[in-house]
Amino acid sequence: MSLSTLIIDDSTLRREEIKSVLGRAGLFDMFYEANDGINGLKMMLSNPPDLIICDLIMPKFDGFKFLRIKNEYSQFKRIPVLIVTGTGNANDRINVLEEGAQDYVTVPFDPLEFVARVKAHLRVKLFHDELMAETEKLKISSNTDFLTGLYNKGFFMNSFKNEFDRAKRYNRELSLLMIDMDRFKSINDKHGHLIGDRVLSLVARIFQADLRKADICARYGGDEFVIMLPETGVKGALTVAQRYVNRMMEQDLSIIDSSLKSTTFSVGVASLPNEKIQNIDEFVQYADKALYVSKKAGRNRITFFNKKGKKFTEQTSVNHHAAKDFN
Repeated sequence: MSLSTLIIDDSTLRREEIKSVLGRAGLFDMFYEANDGINGLKMMLSNPPDLIICDLIMPKFDGFKFLRIKNEYSQFKRIPVLIVTGTGNANDRINVLEEGAQDYVTVPFDPLEFVARVKAHLRVKLFHDELMAETEKLKISSNTDFLTGLYNKGFFMNSFKNEFDRAKRYNRELSLLMIDMDRFKSINDKHGHLIGDRVLSLVARIFQADLRKADICARYGGDEFVIMLPETGVKGALTVAQRYVNRMMEQDLSIIDSSLKSTTFSVGVASLPNEKIQNIDEFVQYADKALYVSKKAGRNRITFFNKKGKKFTEQTSVNHHAAKDFN
């Protein structure tokens, strides 16, 4: 692991002394330097260090100002700051600790003690970094489908509700795609669940290839997937759906097993704005009904619901000539 420290001091001799002491201890691979607080902030923003050593008394921009502004950046709060100064004023010591510094060292300092203090604060910082990394892994794991690596249903529905509320509030476009693999059960029955799992993983990679940053794709359950498309109306949603249908038809599954060839998707689409859709349950219900119509009409097709008077019009995007009305 490569570690770095930032030394902020208007004295070149002091900076060199600190670098020499820490260099002999072999704690850091990289040393950054600044001659006052403002340059120290700029250096911290461009090259976040693992530990900061800062003088207290500097012209124009001192250690107090540096600490106050540093603490406004939440991403830097875990970086420990050691104040190294020539003043032993008790009030200064109390004030810098209250401002967020982790330690206060007066010069001249004992090199061995100084190194020990640096090591102690560095250990705490690295421990917190590891803890945060593990917490993030657990968070990702709790939101992710183990098999496909896509988001799971729970995470998707929470995100979908937030986006739905925003779209309704500001009358923005929002589309939902519900996608089901056609005759996937026969793959499991004929080739086994291991092959079926590999097919699902491949399908997930097809979905992930073209997602925008704001789009969210999830495994809804079994061989069914959902995709949320913010700022996208029916026309755009149909374009996305058609692209996925085409890619699935073109996908050669023999790369998984020589006896497999290809399979297809059926898709249901629902979109905002639509006064009939008042909550996410209705949104999902309409997309799911569209998917059902796609399946019933022969599979390998896309169906969307578009309000027409007091009815919804079902149209099949794969076969544009097919259309019918239903209540």
